[in-house]
Amino acid sequence: EYWLAHAYERKLPIEEDVYSDFYIPSKDWWKAVYIEYWWLEDQEKYENRKKIKKEIYKKYHLNLIELDNNNINNLDNYLPKFLLEFWIKVD
Repeated sequence: EYWLAHAYERKLPIEEDVYSDFYIPSKDWWKAVYIEYWWLEDQEKYENRKKIKKEIYKKYHLNLIELDNNNINNLDNYLPKFLLEFWIKVD
């Protein structure tokens, strides 16, 4: 059996007060992965917040996996592929 360490609602390691939906740590900080689940669609306030958060991830060069409702419906297929892009293999 394999366990993947993770955290829910983890503060990003930046000055801004921003939290990720999920966090997968790494011994090498630059390999840590953050996961955002963009679950609301077509809501202007949410879309603006999403845009700001994506810019923050990019600004600080943080590894980001983005999930939406289409991914959640088939998470067992999508998430391992997305994780593998960041050197994380799950069975």
